[in-house]
Amino acid sequence: MLSLDEKKIRKGKPIGLPYQGSKKKISKKIVEIIKQNFGTDKPIYDIFGGGGAITAECVLNGLEVHYNDLDKDITNAFERVISQDREWIKTLIVSREEFFEIKAKENKTTDDFLKLLVNSFGNNKKGYIYSKENSDLKYNLAKKIIEKHDVFSGYKQTETYKKVTSGAEWNWFNKKRYQSLEELQQLERLQQLKQFEQLNEIKATNKSYHDFGEVSGAILYLDPPYEGTTHAGYKGKEQKRIVKPEVYKEMRDKLLKLEKGTKIEHDGFIFSLGVDDNNKNRMYYKDVSSIFDSQEFYDWAFEMSKSNIVIISSYSISDERFEAVYSFDKARSTFQGGTTNDKCEKLFMVKNS
Repeated sequence: MLSLDEKKIRKGKPIGLPYQGSKKKISKKIVEIIKQNFGTDKPIYDIFGGGGAITAECVLNGLEVHYNDLDKDITNAFERVISQDREWIKTLIVSREEFFEIKAKENKTTDDFLKLLVNSFGNNKKGYIYSKENSDLKYNLAKKIIEKHDVFSGYKQTETYKKVTSGAEWNWFNKKRYQSLEELQQLERLQQLKQFEQLNEIKATNKSYHDFGEVSGAILYLDPPYEGTTHAGYKGKEQKRIVKPEVYKEMRDKLLKLEKGTKIEHDGFIFSLGVDDNNKNRMYYKDVSSIFDSQEFYDWAFEMSKSNIVIISSYSISDERFEAVYSFDKARSTFQGGTTNDKCEKLFMVKNS
């Protein structure tokens, strides 16, 4: 088992992009676990880097780190935020109408990607952050707070916020997270990295984990997709596949005539309808042809452990060659879409390594 003296954890908030599946909540602990158990003299490879929480924490701790993620959009976004200033961050809040205009664009810029990221529910880049009924009101209030008070944090203490939400009909408002402003806080914290010299040495890469097979004498921190889930780009699929409208309609019409809960597999997709009252008859589909091959990954990680320290983040690993060496009892696994699993995040290593 790995040990952790929590008194040595860096003070301050964790940083990184707001990103689905991010390990930001436990990033400070993960990096401190690495430091306390394996020292600070080995380079760290953050191969499934995502929103850069582990990479950023390594920079803050003065560690050599290599930032990689197969998704070029997210690494471009990470670099873009750090290269800009606070005034630029203010431009990222968009209205509901602007959000869907950006979403419909065929060719999106890195700024477009970030606007979808920070203004979407659960950072899924699909649905707007606020419901249709309240979206204009919340957007306008956020803009007013920024323009008049120039703050992202402490917004509930501003005169503007208190004035707008003082009525009885706004009691519910004070109990809610004002997410758009909180997303900007996260980006502002990420810009702290500018002051660290180690940042200049980071060149983000967009490689498959297979491409790191020659690395030796390093610490590989690996945060792969959970077993049985998809990961864009692996298994030869560089772009996310889209279901054609006519196929979508055909599958939905078929399912409406079949027994509730039926699933249809067609062209590498699994189609199903919602079964609950809140999503009844809504069509869902999953690209099962791009499911991440966990066993292939475990075989690779096992081989890499012969010449490196290999640490895998997950909530469970079916391969018996690996064992849990640390458990984050308060950190629950979050799946795509924002749902939370009842199992906690853990760190795994090869047995007896």
